[in-house]
Amino acid sequence: MTSVLVLAGGSPHAHDFAATGTALAALVTAAGHRVEVVAHPDDAAARVVDAGAVDALVVNALWWRMLGDVYEPWRDGFGYSPPATTRDAIAGFVHGGGGLVAMHTAPICFDDWPGWGDVVGGTWRWGVSSHPARGPVTARLVAEHPVVAGVPCELHLIDEVYGDLAVGDDVNVLAVANRDPSDADQPVVWTHHYGAGRVVFDGFGHDARSIHAPAHAQLITQALAWVLEER
Repeated sequence: MTSVLVLAGGSPHAHDFAATGTALAALVTAAGHRVEVVAHPDDAAARVVDAGAVDALVVNALWWRMLGDVYEPWRDGFGYSPPATTRDAIAGFVHGGGGLVAMHTAPICFDDWPGWGDVVGGTWRWGVSSHPARGPVTARLVAEHPVVAGVPCELHLIDEVYGDLAVGDDVNVLAVANRDPSDADQPVVWTHHYGAGRVVFDGFGHDARSIHAPAHAQLITQALAWVLEER
């Protein structure tokens, strides 16, 4: 049986990571995998360096330095810069063939680790990237792939659209959405390879409702299967 580690944690000022972590763990279990949930990146790093202990990592987290006055109330508890050991462990796990499903806030994580964008295939650009308030979203499939096989060509969610990310030239965009009617198409689901590892970025999953939406749950389950090389 394959083993999946879910990293679900970070500042609670905008996301309920306990709830979304539980929702993701339920999908992993329903797909027939063992699952473990941890809240802190250093704990995740300690697990993925344990040879054979983890086959895939799901990053559903927002750990970053929390610079700026608006984040001051949460900085002491959740401001974070990954040490070299954590960076090396996570990057090495994926590069060596471990699967990665990067959910929603993952591109915002680890804001002083430039290499994290290389792992995920894209990253948040401070002062450039943005998202509107959570609301109705329509994502449109733009490619065929095992991750989206059988998923409706339009995915309707209550969620957020992240836009103007720095997206790598080598990613395979599977779905796009718009922040508003005049917005350019924003890549919201893609696949990527980092070394020997398979990576899927799913820009949705702001809350458990989004994760449990049937079409979205199907996409997440198939993303996990693909990064595990089961599809």
